[in-house]
Amino acid sequence: MSAPATIDGDDTAEDGAKEGKTRVEREIRQTMSFASNRVKDITETFAAAARRLPPGRLVKDELFTLFESVGALEIMDPKMDSGYIPEGDELDPEFDVCKPLLPKEVLWIMDELLRLTIIWHDGYPLSQTIFTSLHIDRLISPSNSAPYFLASKGQSFEEDQGDRLVHSVLRAFCIGLIKICAQVLSVIQSQNYYEEEDFVTHLFGRELLPKCSAVDAIRHVQRGMDWLEHSDLHIDLKHALDVRLRFISMHLVLLVDPTEYEWVQLGEVVNELYETHGHATACLDAFSDKVQRQLATSTPPRPMPAVTFDEAYEKWVTLINEVIEAKRLTQPAICMNPHTLQRATWAFADWAPEPGTFTRAYMQHLLFGAEHITFGVTFFDLLLIDLRDTVFGGHPSAQPESFQIEAPSDPRHKTSRILEHFMDKAFDEYLNLYRMVCQNRCRIRRNFTQAITIFDKIETEAKKADERFDRVDPHPELRFVVGVDKTSQLGYLASWTRLQTLQLMCWSIQLGFETEIYLPDELCMMYWLLRALERRKRMLLKFLQSRINKQVRAATAQKIFREAHMSAALAGSRVFLDSLDLRYEAVEAMAEALFFLTGLLGKMEVVVPPKREYAADPARLYEARLKPFLSIENDPIPSLVDFQQDVRAFDVPVVETCNTINKQVHRAKSCLKNLKSMGAAEARYQGTEDQWKDELKQLETTCVAIAVQSSQLLRLAEKRGMEKVEGSPSLRGVAEAASVPPEGRYHKWWDVLILKEVK
Repeated sequence: MSAPATIDGDDTAEDGAKEGKTRVEREIRQTMSFASNRVKDITETFAAAARRLPPGRLVKDELFTLFESVGALEIMDPKMDSGYIPEGDELDPEFDVCKPLLPKEVLWIMDELLRLTIIWHDGYPLSQTIFTSLHIDRLISPSNSAPYFLASKGQSFEEDQGDRLVHSVLRAFCIGLIKICAQVLSVIQSQNYYEEEDFVTHLFGRELLPKCSAVDAIRHVQRGMDWLEHSDLHIDLKHALDVRLRFISMHLVLLVDPTEYEWVQLGEVVNELYETHGHATACLDAFSDKVQRQLATSTPPRPMPAVTFDEAYEKWVTLINEVIEAKRLTQPAICMNPHTLQRATWAFADWAPEPGTFTRAYMQHLLFGAEHITFGVTFFDLLLIDLRDTVFGGHPSAQPESFQIEAPSDPRHKTSRILEHFMDKAFDEYLNLYRMVCQNRCRIRRNFTQAITIFDKIETEAKKADERFDRVDPHPELRFVVGVDKTSQLGYLASWTRLQTLQLMCWSIQLGFETEIYLPDELCMMYWLLRALERRKRMLLKFLQSRINKQVRAATAQKIFREAHMSAALAGSRVFLDSLDLRYEAVEAMAEALFFLTGLLGKMEVVVPPKREYAADPARLYEARLKPFLSIENDPIPSLVDFQQDVRAFDVPVVETCNTINKQVHRAKSCLKNLKSMGAAEARYQGTEDQWKDELKQLETTCVAIAVQSSQLLRLAEKRGMEKVEGSPSLRGVAEAASVPPEGRYHKWWDVLILKEVK
């Protein structure tokens, strides 16, 4: 009888087991011998080695697996292991949440909770902020239930003053604060935000009193205020405690029904709260990090900022002011026009410091929380007004009454149906133009780069809609010819979509300057692209301006509308397009000036590219930096060859290039001056007049800074004897140029390199 055959899989498994056993034995020996080895601090050695690595070099150990990286989190290290219990310590905190407290101690606990709440607003988890309160922990404990008493079942307490302070006043405060957190989470989670990046919404296995409504919480707070009113506490302490209960009640009402109070009133209460903080006495035992041991979390604690009560007060004032500004910028007068609303959203996003996650979500809630943007204006109307102001000025098809015509034979019925079908496809992405601005600055840019390709696809649909539109309302003279060979044309809807795409591209580039995406040697190429895009916008805008006049003449000949009606539509659209043209020309001139300035600095070797392998080939750098724009099909961006040809413009006398820079600065300042003279209704900046003036002033100051750096460069070149860039000695070692951080610039979107002579 023959021996059984050997299965290869069994041999493999046996070999793997032997190898694993050998590895484990080796690691055990290494671990056991660790204590006998001499420990050496390698911090300085590691830092020195890191400094030797060139920028862009990725260091990766192929054998460092995910399992090993998780294993690197040190167990029994308090910084990494929230479940670690030091020797001699108890598992649970020993503080009794039901014990009587002094009024000053209750006051301090309330203030500490408000301090932790504003830290939570800054993006830190509940487990390390509000949930560290033992009174809060008792209320939200899974073993607790409605009506959520602090005392456990069967536990009694005396009805003395200290007990009533805890079980009536402090408990009501905590219940109200918990429901405030629930409402804040509801607002944030109902809008666009980014988990962990913007805000931590985890509840760590707890619930925020689900069987207690916001109305019930307000009643609890009111009962606490009633008890305070009839208590025999000192008048100063009674007032201080009452202020904190009023803050909770008013804050909760504003989140549930903002018609009863104004946020300005909440700001006044915060000021009172701050003025009475001096009466508080610390009760540190009422808070404990040990609560984290009972929470459902697998992530290590984060380093917490040291925020004093004074700093917390300033943060509360800032948050309230942001909400007040958001409400002001969403008034009906602003929301009735898409262009004033767009300026308002940007004005809110430019608030310094950057608005917090809650206020950005609250701004979105004010805009999109109802079924219409404002009374009498639906979201559909908002898009229609945008189309009418930009490309359909004076055209009957975009008038609201055209959408009410039911006769199929009427051309206005047919064109309005075509327009409505296109608007349905573009509607969601159009509204996102307002939503995206309500994100953090880095996300705004990333969302814009993603929206570019979406609008490019919408343009394809727009061209199809234009073809159907022309069959009903043929006007070939009203089409924008694209390209020298005149093989491509843009109709009404394609022109509007193309303008949106170009604007998104320009915003993406300028936000790249603000978020410091580009290195100093890359500024030349990005300003070159910005100039090219602004030129395309102006070419398209010039056509739109001329087309409006042709449209009105055609409509007048057909006698579709009264001449006065068409004249009013024409006048409003024409003036608005004039203001856009001035804005685009100012940006184009500034971009061209900085293109020449940064390009000249590069040619004269004042700005030297760092050594980086991934950018050794200009084509790879071009592809890396302009990747968001390379997938555009309908209007491709200029190529690398185009950029290299334009860079040859620097091969002229330095003084000639500097004169070109100064001419562009003068052109930009002239445009800004004309914009200053335009009214708010004409340029569509109602409600943001102050921000408009500040921005124009910042741009004018930026123009002056460009001219100053150009003069400085010319002076150094003449001092060095450099008449032309080519064939002359460089300025390397003689001068250096440094980029300015966004917070130090005259305008965050314009990075003017500062030139300094090296002594």
